[in-house]
Amino acid sequence: MKNTKKYLSLLLVLVLVLALAACGNAPAAEESASTQAGGWTIPEDAAVSDEARAAFEKAMEGLTGVSYQPVALVGTQLVSGTNYCILCEARVVYPDAVPYYALVYVYADLQGGAKILNIAILDIGDIAETGELKSAEEAPAALMGGWSVDRESSVETEGAQLHLASQVVNGTNHCVLCKGGKLAFVYEDLDGKTELKQTVALDPGALNG
Repeated sequence: MKNTKKYLSLLLVLVLVLALAACGNAPAAEESASTQAGGWTIPEDAAVSDEARAAFEKAMEGLTGVSYQPVALVGTQLVSGTNYCILCEARVVYPDAVPYYALVYVYADLQGGAKILNIAILDIGDIAETGELKSAEEAPAALMGGWSVDRESSVETEGAQLHLASQVVNGTNHCVLCKGGKLAFVYEDLDGKTELKQTVALDPGALNG
């Protein structure tokens, strides 16, 4: 009888310890989920997903004046629905307009609707010059420093996913989108040797608003 009571007491203590441990871990799990849901997630693969493309096309219905072609998915953000940050090649619709890049922010709701939240114009030449990610006030007539949109070239650099722009100097400067949402600026000399000059984080949260 005494052994039975002792066994039951030990069992009760063990149950209480396990219950307290579970309660102690619950807030940390909630906080982790909240942090993930409230921030931007940078995709491992910059390819535009089917869901992001569908939301983009729906949000763009009826938009005129500028054409936007999605080239990379920069980030996603879970809200009551999903926010997408999509890097687009953009061009004002008039003869001889130069292409440039823009971050297009799209919200897709839970009912299948979508709308544009913001469009941030990027001048790759300005970003290369200053080393800062910032939005231009209007579509550039020409990219700063003789840079031009160039998605046909290639250059070797770690994590490269998409060649974006180039600048002819004594050799060539390249702008490449790399894994982790970084813009890599790489110099290639006339012998084909390359040097990473700088990286700039393509932070989707920085220009949203």
